[in-house]
Amino acid sequence: MTMSSEGPSPPRVEDPRLLRGRGRFVDNLPIEGALVARFVRSPYAAARIGPVDAREALALDGVVAVFTAADLPGADRPLPVMLPYPDLPDARMPGALAAGQVRFAGEPVALVVARDRYVAEDAAERVRVEWEPLPAVSGIEAALAAHARVHQDLPDNVAGRLRQQAGDPDGAFAAAHRRLSFDLRIHRGSAQPMETRAIAVVPGPQGLRVWVSTQAPHRVQRVLSEMLGLDPGRIHVTAPDVGGGFGAKGYVYPEYVAVAMAAHALGRPVRWMEDRRENLLAMTQERDQLYRIEVALDAGGRVTALRVRLFHDTGAYTPYTFVQAGNAVAHIPGPYRIENLDIEAVNLFTNAVPTGPLRGAGRPQGALVMERIMDRVARETGRDPAEVRRLHFIPAEAMPYATGLKMGPRPVRYDGGDYRKAYEMALAELGPLPAAAPGRRVGRGVAAYVESTGSGPFEGCRAWLGEDGLVHAAAGSSPQGQGHETALGLVVARHLGLSPARVRVHTGDTALIARGIGTFGSRTAAVAGPAAAAAAARLRELMLELAAEVLEAAPSDLVLDDDGVHVRGAPGRRLDLAALAREAAARNRSLEAEHYFEPPGNTWAYGAMGVVVEVDEATAAVTVRDAVFVHDCGEVIHPVIVEGQVQGGIAFGIGGALLEEVVYDDAGQLLTATWMDYLLPGAHEVPEVRMYHLCTPTEVNPLGIRGAGEGGVMPVAAALAQAIEDACGGRVWLDRFPVTRSRLWHALHDPSDHRR
Repeated sequence: MTMSSEGPSPPRVEDPRLLRGRGRFVDNLPIEGALVARFVRSPYAAARIGPVDAREALALDGVVAVFTAADLPGADRPLPVMLPYPDLPDARMPGALAAGQVRFAGEPVALVVARDRYVAEDAAERVRVEWEPLPAVSGIEAALAAHARVHQDLPDNVAGRLRQQAGDPDGAFAAAHRRLSFDLRIHRGSAQPMETRAIAVVPGPQGLRVWVSTQAPHRVQRVLSEMLGLDPGRIHVTAPDVGGGFGAKGYVYPEYVAVAMAAHALGRPVRWMEDRRENLLAMTQERDQLYRIEVALDAGGRVTALRVRLFHDTGAYTPYTFVQAGNAVAHIPGPYRIENLDIEAVNLFTNAVPTGPLRGAGRPQGALVMERIMDRVARETGRDPAEVRRLHFIPAEAMPYATGLKMGPRPVRYDGGDYRKAYEMALAELGPLPAAAPGRRVGRGVAAYVESTGSGPFEGCRAWLGEDGLVHAAAGSSPQGQGHETALGLVVARHLGLSPARVRVHTGDTALIARGIGTFGSRTAAVAGPAAAAAAARLRELMLELAAEVLEAAPSDLVLDDDGVHVRGAPGRRLDLAALAREAAARNRSLEAEHYFEPPGNTWAYGAMGVVVEVDEATAAVTVRDAVFVHDCGEVIHPVIVEGQVQGGIAFGIGGALLEEVVYDDAGQLLTATWMDYLLPGAHEVPEVRMYHLCTPTEVNPLGIRGAGEGGVMPVAAALAQAIEDACGGRVWLDRFPVTRSRLWHALHDPSDHRR
């Protein structure tokens, strides 16, 4: 893989310990005397909870306790929602353990604490619960039919509505030369990080010491404080090395609260590590969306208006309210100028695990909708898909550009870029189609996207000079493999005038920095990066001010480098960095700076992807033969990290486009509870990708960074769908995702049954 941009990419500082098996993950932390927790989970998607009999479990040697909601004060209080939204029904998730009723299969109802995992597993199987099964609501259609309700105290299964309009859509439809309408269905997916959810809690005189596999340690601290009634200062949370998150580890789960409550009640350390089946069963998933789309065209084939109604399966509760559906709505216009819009999102309760952000959090789905609209217009008007897109691209000279929609409370305002240029580059780099083998067909697809990145409300960095002669920096944003230590270390080093070897970055520790939001939404470089730059710049000023006093020189006459501080032109008048730190301690002077950056709004990355696929007509197997990715994430700190993020996003996108689907039956039972049923992409499915980088610095943050963590996902499904249809000679129209082999085979060989 290559990138067109030139720039230094020093080795990632995280890699040596991770590649040599020296990572510190929650489950391998040595915690003396730690007990092990296992959860008793509901076998029903909907049921009332009757008496719980734990006597047989408690009789096992090594079982310390069995807790239900009644045994843990406050366990049945609802968890706070992550991003509140007004005028929604209060259907928050139980804070630790379900009480009274369960609403998805796998919901935790009891917690077993034992000396080891083997005993805990055996004991959990011996906890007897009397159940009264209730009718389950499984899927969007069942939720709309409302023959049963997920929440009996609500009038229906509607979890909220969000409608946005721009321009005059009614007038544009009335004046339309032609109208198109079609549906699009995007099924559920799961994050599946390499490391599943895990937490360890050690109680002590000062409070709770917590290690947790999370994307947001400060969020965990806040929620545990609220749920346990402890001052936040008495809860020290650390996210050590985290083996992947992809959005799903941004939530504070009931299991975390239950383990913390159990440790607090017992006064003993308790740890929990879920197994893969639990992860498939109970970790938040994303989407299951049905789009009903209407398009108005003028006589020249230009889209003059859109009406889109989105039905979003939010699962049993609303931990993130409108995040996924709202993000999808905001991203539907994409890189195209369409002035008249009427888009409504309807969140629906079902008896399934709640949905939450998953690498893009609704953004890739909005992009897929718009790209499918462009392809449908091309099909219906007999035009080339590229020509249709060229007719609609927002020109670079129109920037900044407001779509007329909002994302949360803020207007969607694209902040620069050349969308058509990225698309044309991707199209040109694919080159001519290769010859197809007998029984196989090849096709090309190119899709574009715009992605909101760098969201607030803030992120911070605290930097200080240690007596070890190193500059230390603590960030509120913690990594799950993205390379924060390397990237933020480079920012700090550059703004201090030191080499990266002189900087140590600490992440994921609430004791080292007072506030933090977390890692998600392609935001760390764009929000924590400017905070790190400002903290480093202020620390440099403090270091030079103190050195000026000691060396009896003006700060402007001093030079700061790895060897310390010296007077310009007199290298013998010098303080090394360790000596400078000791001087600060002796004089009771602070060589520490802390800064929190609050972006005025989102910035917007963009790009395009081109793919060539080969389709086996007999088996409907799809192979990606070539792939090109062009993107603009603004200024780049570390090109190789950006390349890795984009490549990872593409792999994630291929899985969601062709393989990964969470399936429930009519009773709300999960049918894809193993990796034999839930298919992940491997080396065979993920091609080598040629990458090209454009650079349009943003003015939203002082470093000009747009963000790259999720861009790779954005156009993948749309590019693959277009390429598959091209390979099939236009015989199929793909309107259900993922495009599994079974779905494609039916579309090719049994069109009347292609919706299976």
